[in-house]
Amino acid sequence: MNRRKIINICIILLFAILFHKIAYSQEKISKLFPRTDLEFYILESELAEGSYLVGDSSFQGFSKYNNNEIPNKRPANDRMITIRSEFTIDSIYADQDVYLVVMPVNSPCNIYLNGEIIFVQGDIKYGYTSRLHYTENVLLTPALLRYNNKNNIAFQMYPKEGEKNPLNQPFITNANKAKKYVFFRNLLGPKLILASSFCGFIFFLYFLFTYISRREYNKQQYLYFAFMNLFLIFSLINNILTYDFTNTFSVELISRIGFQLSMVVGLFFLIEYTNVFKKKFQLKIAVLALYIPAILLLLFQNNLADLMKVNNLYPIYMLILGNFIFVVITLLYFLKEKNNKSFILLIVYLINLFAGFYDSYYFIFLKIKPYMLLTPNSVFLINLAIFFILLIDQSKIYHLAIKTSKQLRELNENLELLVEKRTKKTQEYANKLEDANKTKDKFFSIIAHDMKNPFNTLIGYSDILKTDFREYGHEEISQHLNIIYETSVKGYNLLENLLKWSQTQTNKIVFEPVKVDLHEIIQLCINEIEYQSQFKDIDINNDVSKNYHIIADKNLINTVIRNLINNAIKYTPRNGMVSVSSNKNNIETIISVKDTGIGMSETELQNLFKIDKIYSKLGTNKENGSGLGLILCKEFVEKHGGKIWVESELEIGSNFKFSIPKIVEMN
Repeated sequence: MNRRKIINICIILLFAILFHKIAYSQEKISKLFPRTDLEFYILESELAEGSYLVGDSSFQGFSKYNNNEIPNKRPANDRMITIRSEFTIDSIYADQDVYLVVMPVNSPCNIYLNGEIIFVQGDIKYGYTSRLHYTENVLLTPALLRYNNKNNIAFQMYPKEGEKNPLNQPFITNANKAKKYVFFRNLLGPKLILASSFCGFIFFLYFLFTYISRREYNKQQYLYFAFMNLFLIFSLINNILTYDFTNTFSVELISRIGFQLSMVVGLFFLIEYTNVFKKKFQLKIAVLALYIPAILLLLFQNNLADLMKVNNLYPIYMLILGNFIFVVITLLYFLKEKNNKSFILLIVYLINLFAGFYDSYYFIFLKIKPYMLLTPNSVFLINLAIFFILLIDQSKIYHLAIKTSKQLRELNENLELLVEKRTKKTQEYANKLEDANKTKDKFFSIIAHDMKNPFNTLIGYSDILKTDFREYGHEEISQHLNIIYETSVKGYNLLENLLKWSQTQTNKIVFEPVKVDLHEIIQLCINEIEYQSQFKDIDINNDVSKNYHIIADKNLINTVIRNLINNAIKYTPRNGMVSVSSNKNNIETIISVKDTGIGMSETELQNLFKIDKIYSKLGTNKENGSGLGLILCKEFVEKHGGKIWVESELEIGSNFKFSIPKIVEMN
């Protein structure tokens, strides 16, 4: 046997098994007792439990029951309603359990099969009875059933005042269908309502606590939503309280007022949350003006009959109007925002409007309870949608608060850094101010001391020549005039250095680097101070080649070179030598002023170029100096972006060097 034949045989066997299963199940289903709706007759009579169960219905005064409201003519303390139906069961179903499916009943009720009681709900002896909203499946006792003959099912109910709700259509069926019907009807009915009420209570506590405890959530919309859930529970209390002996009038009053209050806070919430109206306060007053009369109208009733009668007038119209207003507000909100939140709110309120029409159709026109009440579930759907919308809003507020907190923390850290930076800068300013004060003090001491000496010399020798020039010969007069000249030159140089230095401190010196001939500048400086060098027989050599060009400020570089040559002459003994040279590389030009003078000690080298350490010693020919020249040289060299330094040995000489970068940046 090949492989293909084996596969074909397996397929045939599989189809045979499936066919057998389907045929068997169909046969089994066909033998199940089908659903049978019962046709009832009704009679209102005095309290006579166990009566009117058998006998001729028409003779006893029964009339056909068409699921209208039950009669309500006899007094509340002496009223009994009997509803009877006849049915036949074929003996082929004798081996099956058959069940009676009973819809919710609002009053004490005894159920009889062929005159024998099989189910009891509530107790007539108590003033109030069960508010039972559960569907029941009642076993029709096999021993009481008459197969192939007529059987009687009778409901004896004892309604209190105002309880006129019709009896929903009971039916008999097999165990499987009865259990499924009862399970799903109770699940989608009272159990779902009870679950939604529990969730509503959690929502109420959560948002009330949120409103009270968190300042960022202290908004009216959160408080209104909390009470929307609380009043939802109030409005469903007649569905929640299903235990025996509940005060029917009290729970109905709470429920009806709960509907009105839920409508008020629901409108308040939408007015506040959607923000589509400018005059919110006036709108809330208008809402209260519409609904307070409905609440007062319900409160002033004394019994259940009057309460239900009044509720079906003005209050019920206010509920219908409120559902329309809900849709209008959410529609305006959607047209304004056009986002997911507004779309969801519009959809759930449209569903709520449909649910209201659906339940009203069953209660008002069909006068029966629907398989599933839609309004409680649609209201919970609204609260559930709003719950998640507010949670999303809360999440955004929370993340915004976290972000703001982070920004504040960063701002605080930045502020601390800024304060630290400002403190440091303030300290630097204080140090600079202190240095400036020291500089100022030094400046004034230089003026007071060094400028006084030249003037004293000039005044002294001038006075001698003025008064005694006739007593002196030409040689003595010439000697005095030379002293006056030298003193004048020294005073002028000192004054020029002081003026230039003061200009550097006030940034008044204009820095204008240009291409200059270094050889010419050095030669010009040598010529200016040639008299001083000749007086001490000092040779000054310009070792810089001709047409040697650099980029520098002509005036500043002239001052630097002249001061360095002047210093070299001052501290070089007679018959000494001063040489000026230069060395250029790819980065900078280094200019050197070398002398054969007395040199400097290590301590003197360390204090050079410092304004606060400035001092001067006498030259080789007792020349005075301010010490300001080197400070001026340092600042002018640094203005070019270069640096200045010195190499010196005692009794051998000094070599002052400074650098000028090849590329000088404009200051």
